[in-house]
Amino acid sequence: MVHKGFRWFSFILAIGLGAQSTDLEPLVEPVPGAINSRLQEFAPSLTRDGKTMYFYSKKSEKSYTNIYVSQLGEDGIWAVPSEVKEVNSEYDDQSPFVSRDGKTFLISSNRDGAVEVELENGKIGISRDLYISNWNGKTWSPPVALPSSINTEEIEENPHLLDDTLLFTRYPFGKPERASIFKSKRTPNGWTKAEKLPSPINDKFSTISATYNDDGSMLFFASNRPGGVGGYDLYLARVEGNSFQEVENLGEGINTQEDEAYLVYQQLQKVFYFCRRVEGKSFDIFSVTLPKPQSVIAEQFSENKKISLDSIRFERASAKLRSESKEPLDAMVTYLKENSTIRVKIIGHTDLTGVLEDNMVLSKDRAKSVKDYLTSQGIASSRLETEGKGPLEPLIPKMDEDSSKRNRRTEFLILND
Repeated sequence: MVHKGFRWFSFILAIGLGAQSTDLEPLVEPVPGAINSRLQEFAPSLTRDGKTMYFYSKKSEKSYTNIYVSQLGEDGIWAVPSEVKEVNSEYDDQSPFVSRDGKTFLISSNRDGAVEVELENGKIGISRDLYISNWNGKTWSPPVALPSSINTEEIEENPHLLDDTLLFTRYPFGKPERASIFKSKRTPNGWTKAEKLPSPINDKFSTISATYNDDGSMLFFASNRPGGVGGYDLYLARVEGNSFQEVENLGEGINTQEDEAYLVYQQLQKVFYFCRRVEGKSFDIFSVTLPKPQSVIAEQFSENKKISLDSIRFERASAKLRSESKEPLDAMVTYLKENSTIRVKIIGHTDLTGVLEDNMVLSKDRAKSVKDYLTSQGIASSRLETEGKGPLEPLIPKMDEDSSKRNRRTEFLILND
């Protein structure tokens, strides 16, 4: 089933506002500046600060692809790209990935040394394998092929590394319609033998270009499975331990009748980047700018004068705020500063587990903890009231973990008439 329009509650989950849907539409457009051309640009990878983008393209009349890099200007425009000469070769160099710490660089290449494969017609082909390079403080080291636990006679491409977990695409030579996502772990003894990700990520259709968000709670990938908008579509799955939950098509607006692939999330800048085939020809790189959190809050307040955020998190059985609560709370601070006459009541809720009396006290303490944070950021105490309702008003009258997570929430009620 294809969801019509944007399913932005999933994206908002990724940026820390909780499972709150919104009708505010983000801006989807080709990246501004000199990156896109009449030739193909594919596989964006960004540094942690969001100011440097690596990708691959044929920017010249050469018969092979190269890795390029571009810098984001202060005006929000991407500069003219330059070759990353220290990792490029006289062969196809593709699928760049730069790690979050900026010390590791991965590419896919069919350069000398890549695994040879005997084709069905008896000829010898050169597969594309994964190569790794390290930053020495001044430049990237010469790329070195990853071991046979990863590189095979088949095509390996689209590497993505989160901590010590490597994701990549693999398919038989010349048969991308049989592509699947594989995973390997880096250990003190080397890389583990790559294994195919389970269903529902891989199926009998083509699945490519998987990437995690920064904390590994979300997996983005592209697939041509049935039920999409058209061609390859972008999908999202929640990650819980070693399993994948709630796989969904990202819907129209992101996905079109053309092919889309390779969605990456730049967390600091709150921007998604992905690739789209333009007019049936080549891929360009697009950006998706999300609504600002305070805009989401304003939209929800305008609808019913009360919003509920389950993304404000506390230590277990405690009123101490966890670090991931800072983002939604800072969004609330911004909203209150922009609307200086508004007064709100902060209402704490707990789940249905535990002792009623303890939960009542805990919910009051948590509401006060939120108030203390808001006042520490410059919001006048006189504009804030608190209340604790414990488990008395659950959103879902169940005690399973998913329901409990929804019930453990903080509500904000506008008190102005």
